[in-house]
Amino acid sequence: MRVKSSLLRLAAAGAVVLSAAATAVPSSAAAVAPLKASSGTLSTHVSSTVARAVSPDSAGSIICHGDLCIQRVTSVVNGVATVEAWADGYTFTGHFELSGPDGFIANYPSSGYRTWVAGGTGAYFSGLAQDVTYTITAWSGTGAPYGDIGQVSFGI
Repeated sequence: MRVKSSLLRLAAAGAVVLSAAATAVPSSAAAVAPLKASSGTLSTHVSSTVARAVSPDSAGSIICHGDLCIQRVTSVVNGVATVEAWADGYTFTGHFELSGPDGFIANYPSSGYRTWVAGGTGAYFSGLAQDVTYTITAWSGTGAPYGDIGQVSFGI
């Protein structure tokens, strides 16, 4: 019983400290609006190995499917952001493909192929517009037919 009442006193003291800290915020402090997230849809031009995903709410959220992970690495500034895509579980040689609602946008690297080390540096896609659904596909191989090792659809 004594332990319980001591804990209640500590909790009450903590509430007083928290309320005092909350009132110490200057009146000039501005509220920060949350970033907008939209749900993604999938394009059907690639294999059936796809994932439905929601855009990260803030830089740092990670979405994975298959051996592909993506992460928005910047905040949305002037309606655009940058996303990184990388190999998650194993190393492969190939490329990443970015597509949008009108189809193909870009490959990374833009020509040729590269070995992507599992968990290592990835491909960066910059200037991705807000309120647009994108799909990134990780393709293994150095020539057709490529192997689809992961695909993530997302919105900024």
